[in-house]
Amino acid sequence: MRIEHPHALGREEAARRIDHLLDRLAEQPPGGVAINDAVKQWEGSLMRFSFTAAKGGFGTSIRGRLEVSDDRVVVEADLPALVKAFVGEARVERAISGGLGDVLAG
Repeated sequence: MRIEHPHALGREEAARRIDHLLDRLAEQPPGGVAINDAVKQWEGSLMRFSFTAAKGGFGTSIRGRLEVSDDRVVVEADLPALVKAFVGEARVERAISGGLGDVLAG
């Protein structure tokens, strides 16, 4: 999955907002999903992330990368088959795009 989202905040402010959003989502995940073992590692404007998401006895690991440039954010993640089957890639993309839109609004 690959999502690109434009912004007009500059690299540092966009990265700061995204970092805060990810901390908040790990602490209070949506939809009754439990997030465990959340890891994010920034290397300049590139963040690598991984976490385990579980709900209703099912769990899976998700990992990917997020890159912040002066005018856009690019998220790339490998969605496991379990997520694609039960949630759907399009639904995940919409949720991420919506979250990025909210946090990156001027």
